[in-house]
Amino acid sequence: MRILLFLLALAAPALVVPALARPGETLTLAGEARTGSDLRPVRFTFLCSANEGPQVTGVLGLDLLVPMHDTLRAIFDFDAFEGPDAKAGALTRLETRAEGASVQLQSMVSGSIGVAEDQPFVFSAIAARRRDAARVAELSRLLAPVTQGAAQLIWTQGNTRAGGASIIARLEISAADATRLRAVLEPCLGR
Repeated sequence: MRILLFLLALAAPALVVPALARPGETLTLAGEARTGSDLRPVRFTFLCSANEGPQVTGVLGLDLLVPMHDTLRAIFDFDAFEGPDAKAGALTRLETRAEGASVQLQSMVSGSIGVAEDQPFVFSAIAARRRDAARVAELSRLLAPVTQGAAQLIWTQGNTRAGGASIIARLEISAADATRLRAVLEPCLGR
């Protein structure tokens, strides 16, 4: 029995790892967010992973990580966005701007409290590549411009609290960032 438990303990990481994003499937870039009078650095994480057999569905997605989110709780209601079944509504406006053109998407997102040292709240706009073709198409249309050259991404996160401030996060994407984003996102963009 002990040998069986030992073997299961050794095999457990191998059973979990395929479901996690691997190097090259994510890219995190630093941005800035304003919530009322608060201005702070934030992180944007872009994700593209592949379908791998019938048990692992790939995703296309974008996360906004707001560090030290507890310090904003007095002016922003994070709880309404927490969990995969969050019911905050379509309070998220995502916009990319590149070469004088703009692509916008009004969306619902869910969130969670991250495990990083700075205790970020993570807002996630994610689409399952196998089961959510319409959402993948929307996110692809939104994210394609950030892979072509210098661009700007703006994430406006509405607040469920009446009269509460929105989080307005901005990411300036350089031509070098666009090249790195293209390497990560291109397999999911369906071009």
